[in-house]
Amino acid sequence: MPERVSFTTQDGVEIVGDWYPAPGKRFAILLHIRPATKESWRRWAEILRERGVSVLAYDQRGHGESTMGGTIDFEKMTDDESRGKRLDLEAAFAWLEGKGATDGNTFLMGGSIGANLAIRFLSEHPGVPTAIALSPGLDYRGVTTGDAISNLSGVQQVVLIASDDDQHDSFASCAKLHELAPERTTFLRQTGLGHGTHMLEKDPALFDAILARLSL
Repeated sequence: MPERVSFTTQDGVEIVGDWYPAPGKRFAILLHIRPATKESWRRWAEILRERGVSVLAYDQRGHGESTMGGTIDFEKMTDDESRGKRLDLEAAFAWLEGKGATDGNTFLMGGSIGANLAIRFLSEHPGVPTAIALSPGLDYRGVTTGDAISNLSGVQQVVLIASDDDQHDSFASCAKLHELAPERTTFLRQTGLGHGTHMLEKDPALFDAILARLSL
């Protein structure tokens, strides 16, 4: 079982996370879909830990235990407030640095808006090498990706994954993102798997393909 941890963002929001420590020297941050919580990553986080990766999965502001006593509700957040979730990710990375993480030994994996946040984080942290983006969009709740993916550095790679039956236009969005940055992205096209982390639940073999991309 993971350890429950918490940390505070730059704007004063307390974020609660699950911490899966491992003896290896690689780190991962997992970002859930909307409206899920950190627990949606538990199965996959345990697999990563078995492969020697220390994992932090956290509740984004307004979700799960990161609601500041019920005063923040993701269903009522404006696009501008949703963009504040980038501060959650910055605080998560800062917390992880205290455990030994660096830009170079950390990767991100996110679903839906979590995928968008991961892509934007890479564009702002050119030393972070990899993000796995499950069903990203061009604009989820004000968190955009087209501008971000065009600014990736030469060492960075984003693995875009979407299913042809996605109801949030993620398949078309991934095609566009791949077109914008063909050398910095790979598009893994899926069939009949739905959206975000639901794809992993419907086809666990997809996670094996992700592990291979991460050399795990």
